[in-house]
Amino acid sequence: MGARRVVVLDGTFDGWRDWARALLRDGVAAEDVEFVDVLRSAPGGEGGLFGATPEPVAAPSAPPFGVPKAFARRAPTVACFRGADVWAVLYRLVARIASGERDVLDDPLDPDVVRFQRMEKDVRRDAHKMHAFVRFRRIENEAARNGERFVAWYRPSHLIVEREASFFRNRFPSMDWSILTPDASCHWDGAEVRITPGVDRDAAPDGDELEELWCAYYASIFNPARVMLSAMKAEMPAKFWDTMPETAQIPDLLAAVPARLEEMARSSRRLAESAAPFVPAGASLQELRSALPDCEGCELHRLGGRPLLGEGPADASVAIVGEQPGDMEERAGRPFVGPAGEVLDEALAAAGLPRERVYLTNAVKHFRHEVRVEPEGRGKRRIHKRPSVQHASRCQPWLDAEMERVQPSALVLLGVSAGRSVFGPTHRSPAPGDAPQPRSSRYARATWSTFHPAAILRARDAAAAERMRGHLVATLQATTEAVSEPGREHA
Repeated sequence: MGARRVVVLDGTFDGWRDWARALLRDGVAAEDVEFVDVLRSAPGGEGGLFGATPEPVAAPSAPPFGVPKAFARRAPTVACFRGADVWAVLYRLVARIASGERDVLDDPLDPDVVRFQRMEKDVRRDAHKMHAFVRFRRIENEAARNGERFVAWYRPSHLIVEREASFFRNRFPSMDWSILTPDASCHWDGAEVRITPGVDRDAAPDGDELEELWCAYYASIFNPARVMLSAMKAEMPAKFWDTMPETAQIPDLLAAVPARLEEMARSSRRLAESAAPFVPAGASLQELRSALPDCEGCELHRLGGRPLLGEGPADASVAIVGEQPGDMEERAGRPFVGPAGEVLDEALAAAGLPRERVYLTNAVKHFRHEVRVEPEGRGKRRIHKRPSVQHASRCQPWLDAEMERVQPSALVLLGVSAGRSVFGPTHRSPAPGDAPQPRSSRYARATWSTFHPAAILRARDAAAAERMRGHLVATLQATTEAVSEPGREHA
């Protein structure tokens, strides 16, 4: 055992990564280093016996080294965990990887892997709660784009503010907003997200007319048939209630449960509002595929067809999302096998992107169609009918689950429907002459929009089809430059 080294970190993943490179270059064993974190040692953190905050020290320069793709993708999420042992766990794992244990994360019984997975799960659960429980209040602000800014105060369990800022930027792009927390605050002005120091609760406004809207919405979705107070508190912990105006209604809503249950018993069965209840949490792609036929998230399940999940490797660097399966796809049980699939296969080949390395799926899982009776007794034909925004919205939990499993580095959206399923109803497709331009989305750091192969087949003339085909190929080529060597990234 060598001399013990104490490393003072600035609380960021990049700072730890620089030190990990330097320590591994110097051959420092995991048991010979102690990490002290200024964020987790500060008041309110878990470290710092006497509350003193040490000064972070920059790491000496050291070259990067290769790590498995799974570790490079998941470690930044684990680094948001508030526990004081997070850096030690990450360093033990990366040191083992550097010594040759490149498959260490595949051992579900390894103590370090168990801890790594639990921290990752806690951070993701905390992010889910932040998405659900942040409540904005409107304030007048002359500096804002529309003379108003929307401000929320929130207390996350982990250090996730910067990680989740992009989610709120993509969800509320047209309004200026700020999310204030004790750890850090993030602000969006339509051009960039800024991260500033954390603040106390009294820095946020107390209320506005939006509270009435939140209360009305919560009352409308309150399901008296599924009231379980213990489960409610587990999903919506009491610590969030002081920032959520709708929770004040809970006693009155509970008192009205008997009457509402009687009303529901008399009414006919209503159509499901979303596929979310049918999507198994944390499921593998195969488990999702098995659960999909039971989905009743919209009326398309009544058409009697076979819904299709995606196809491709679960760790694909590139994912492609289309509109919906077609007649041939539904019959074959595979996406993109009809004429449009042939166009896509040709484009993939031209871009040098093998189909077997890509995850292919659709925004809507059922084939929306109408049945047309052919003349002269030639039978019936199923004619494609574009799915609506509501269909894509109700089906989105399936796409969310697929992308959560695959976690692609690059995402390609084929056509308007796929683009709107990710970027919202105002999304517009590019013009044929536009250069492919990536945007960040909730599914991938680089997301492109291009033409659906079916649109190329329907082009008004050969010249228009060739321009659209060129845009599709150029977009697919751009994805190959946005992802690193398959199977590994740099720590």
